[in-house]
Amino acid sequence: MTDQHTPAPTDREAISSIIRLERYLRDHRRWDELTDCYAAGSHVRTTWFDGTGQEFVAASKVMAEQRGRESRHLITPAYIQVHGDRALCDSYGEIHNRSVIDGVEVDSIMYCRFFSRLVRTGTGWRLASFDGIYNKDQIWPVDPAQMLPFDYGELAGFRPSYRVWAYMLRRAGYEVGTEELGDDRPDLLEPFFAAAQAWLDE
Repeated sequence: MTDQHTPAPTDREAISSIIRLERYLRDHRRWDELTDCYAAGSHVRTTWFDGTGQEFVAASKVMAEQRGRESRHLITPAYIQVHGDRALCDSYGEIHNRSVIDGVEVDSIMYCRFFSRLVRTGTGWRLASFDGIYNKDQIWPVDPAQMLPFDYGELAGFRPSYRVWAYMLRRAGYEVGTEELGDDRPDLLEPFFAAAQAWLDE
C-alpha cells in the first residue's frame, strides 16, 4: 500500500461501517435502508445476480419473501485504499445458509471475499460496486445420521470455487454462470483487480 492510498482513520472507519452495514441490512430485510448504501449507477455482481444496486435490493426482496432463500453474511473489511473521493475495499466473507434438499435439512457455508469500489458523496461513503470472489463451499446434513441427497454427477459439473452454491441456487430456480470471479480463475481476477486499481488512480 502506498502512502497516497493509505486511508485516514476516519475514512477507514466510515468505509468499514458502510461495508458491514450493507450486508447487515440485507440479512434483516431492511430494504429501504439497504438501497441507501449504494451510489447512483452502482453495480452488483454475485453468483445469482448481475445488475444495479437498486435492482439487487428488489431481487433480494424476492429471494427472501417469495423464494424462501435467506442467508447470513459475515464480512470483515481487510484492505482499504483511498484516493481522493474514491476507495477500494477487499473483505473476507462467509455466507451461511440453511436449506432443505429433497426433505433433508442442510447447512452450508460459502467462503469468499467481497470487493467493492466506493465513492464519497454528500451523505458519506457509498458503494459504487459490489463483487463476490469465491473460494470454496461446504455442506452437511443438520442430522448427521442423514445422507446428502445429491446428484453427484450434476454437482461435479460446477466450478470448485462455488460448486455447492451453484447446485443449490439452480435448484431454487436461479441461473448461475460459469465465469464468476473465483480463486480458481486467476485469469479473471488479474484484469478485474487491474481495472479496479486504474479506476482508483484516475
